[in-house]
Amino acid sequence: MIKKLLPLLFLPFLSQAQTWSGSVANIIYSNCSKCHNANGIAPFTLMSYQDAVDNASDIVDAVNDKSMPPWPPDENYSGFAHQRVLSVQEVNEINAWMNNGTPRGDSLQEPSAPVFSGIAQLTNPDLIVQIPPYTVNTPNTDLYRCFVLPTGISLHKYITALEAIPGNRSVVHHVLIYSDTSSVPAQLDAADPQPGYTNFGGTGSAYSKLIGVWVPGQEAEYLPNGMGIGMDANSSIILQIHYPRGIVNQVDSTQIRFQLTSNFQREVSIDAPLNHYALDNGPLFIPANQTRTFTAHYQVGFDITALAVGPHMHLIGRSIRSYGVTPANDTIPFIDIPEWDFHWQGMYHFPRLLKIPNGTTLYSSAFYDNTINNPENPNNPPQPVYVGEATTDEMMLVFFSYTYYLPGDENVILDTNVVASVPGVVYNAIVSTPQLYTPYPNPSINQSRADYYLPIASELEFSLIDLKGAQIWNSARRTVPAGYQSQWINTTDFPSGEYFFQLKSGSHSLTKKLIITH
Repeated sequence: MIKKLLPLLFLPFLSQAQTWSGSVANIIYSNCSKCHNANGIAPFTLMSYQDAVDNASDIVDAVNDKSMPPWPPDENYSGFAHQRVLSVQEVNEINAWMNNGTPRGDSLQEPSAPVFSGIAQLTNPDLIVQIPPYTVNTPNTDLYRCFVLPTGISLHKYITALEAIPGNRSVVHHVLIYSDTSSVPAQLDAADPQPGYTNFGGTGSAYSKLIGVWVPGQEAEYLPNGMGIGMDANSSIILQIHYPRGIVNQVDSTQIRFQLTSNFQREVSIDAPLNHYALDNGPLFIPANQTRTFTAHYQVGFDITALAVGPHMHLIGRSIRSYGVTPANDTIPFIDIPEWDFHWQGMYHFPRLLKIPNGTTLYSSAFYDNTINNPENPNNPPQPVYVGEATTDEMMLVFFSYTYYLPGDENVILDTNVVASVPGVVYNAIVSTPQLYTPYPNPSINQSRADYYLPIASELEFSLIDLKGAQIWNSARRTVPAGYQSQWINTTDFPSGEYFFQLKSGSHSLTKKLIITH
C-alpha cells in the first residue's frame, strides 16, 4: 500500500481518523470521478476504494497543490456556479485518510460509485448536430479541429438549453460552440480533405459567434426563464474540439443538442468588450525574452445582467484579472486567474445573476511571459509574439455572457451552494474599503435587501435616515466577518417617501437612496 506522511498539523482539527466509507468516498465521487472513469478524459479511474488506494499519493499531491480538481479561477476572489473546488475541510480529510494508512472503514456504509452512462439530459431536443466520425491521431501535439454543421433552421430561433455529448469522452478535452451565417467555415472545411479543418484560436471566421462551451464534467446548460441565445436563420454550428496529445486511432463523433423556441426571449449575447483591439497600452506585442502587462477598460452604456465571464489568452499568457467599478465607486470582482492554463478554460457562470449598472467601467489586466521561465512557451528560444489566432500568437479577451437588466434579475440564483458560501469570500486584491450596493427592490413595498462587502472583519451598524436627517431605524451594532453579506430591512411601517440607507463601519460611512412606497 502506498503511504505518504503529510504534516500532522492537519490532524488536530479532525474529530477522528477519516475513512473511505466515512467521508473520502463522497469527496472523490463528487469531485473527481466525472473525469476519472472508464470513459473519461483522466488517465486513471477513481471509481472504487481500490482505485483510490492505488492512486493515493497522486491524489494527495494534486489536492494539496490545487492542480486537481482543475479550477483556474481564484475562489477567494469571486465564486462561481458549480465550481470544482475542495474546501479546506475536505483537503484535511483526504490528508488524514492518507496519514492513517488509507483505511476503508465499514464497507457496508460506503456510498455506491456514481454511474456515468453518457445518456443525454435533453432527451427531446429540437435540434441535434453531430460531427461525422473523425479518427484522432495526436501522438506528439494537441489538435484544435473545427467542424461545420448546418442547422437547417430557416427562421430565427432562441436557444433555451444546450448540451454537448462527446462521442469519445476519453479524447475530447473541451468544446467551443459557435454559430456562423457566413460561408467562411465551409470554405475552410472544403479545403481540407478530412472532416473539419484545423484552427487554433477560433474558427478562422470573423462572423462566428460564441454560444457555448463544454468542459469535462459539465452537464446540460439551461438558460434562466425568459432568456435565450439567438440562433440566426440559415446558420451553421461550428464546433472547435480540443483533442490532447497522446491519442492514436481513436474515433470521435461529438454531438450538440439544442432546446429551441420561436417565442421572444430576452436575448443573451456572448461578447468580449475587453479585448486586444482596444488596449490601454497596446498594441499586444511581447518581445522575445521579455514580460509584458496589458490593460483594457470599457464603459457600460446601459444596465446589464451578467450570467458568466470567460477570459481567453494563448500560451504566453500567465495571469489575468477582471473587475468593474460602478458610478458609485463600488467595485465588482468578476474573475481572477492567477496561473493561466490554456488547456483549462471556459465560461464561468456567476452563482447569482449579476447586475452591472449603467456607467460601470469594466477593467482587465493580463500578464504575459515570453521567456524561458514560461513552461508553456511554444518557442525555444523565445521569439517575438504578436496578436493573432495561431498557436504561436497571442490574444487578450474577456468574454461576458449578458442580457439587458430587468428588476429582480439579481435575485435569480443559479447555484445555492456557492451563494450560501459567498460571505466567506474575500476580495482584498481589489477592494480595500467597505462597499455598499444599491438596495433591492427599490422602490420598496414591504422589505428590501442591501448587499455589502467588507475587506476585513469589522464592527458596523445600519441606519435608515429621512430627508431631514432624522434616523428612523437602526440595526444593532455588531461585528461582521470579512466578505460579501446582505442586510434586510422591513419597510412596512415606514411612511412612503425618499430615505437614505446608511452603513457605518469605523471611519467609513456609506449611503444609498431607498424609496419606500405602499
